[in-house]
Amino acid sequence: MLGFAVLFSVMTSTGALYINTVQKFEYIRQGGNGPAVAFTALLSKHTTVSSHGVVKYDSVLTNVGGAYEPSTGIFTAPYRGIYTISCSLMSHPSNYVHLRLTMNNKKLSIVYSGPKTHPHSGQTLQLLVNKGDKIWVQNENDQTAKLNDHGSYNVFSGVLIKKV
Repeated sequence: MLGFAVLFSVMTSTGALYINTVQKFEYIRQGGNGPAVAFTALLSKHTTVSSHGVVKYDSVLTNVGGAYEPSTGIFTAPYRGIYTISCSLMSHPSNYVHLRLTMNNKKLSIVYSGPKTHPHSGQTLQLLVNKGDKIWVQNENDQTAKLNDHGSYNVFSGVLIKKV
């Protein structure tokens, strides 16, 4: 019975934290502080990405403002502003992977994960982004990339810090 009480308590706390976070985003969006834009998406399973293909993060945890499209893997900025954009990578041990963080077909940065181990890498950038700019993560390699995941290692996220 104690195990059930602890599990229920953890589930309740996690649910309350999620609801509280969404309420805070909604408060910011409706308040005088300007619009809220935030997304976090990850891969729910092992994924293979074609040569130079876009990574489609299929498990969306947050998409306040609806600017991330999981079917394409692309974030489209709804406002001109300063954004924090980040991504992380863990390759499958059978291959090395270079993923490129891209805005409007321009390379911003690259994350790397090597073979035969489980190295994890990530990048976080603060960017001045114009309304309509598109940001995505794509395979930089000339070969397919196997990404290792069970819903927690490969993440793409962003948040509007300030509208300008």
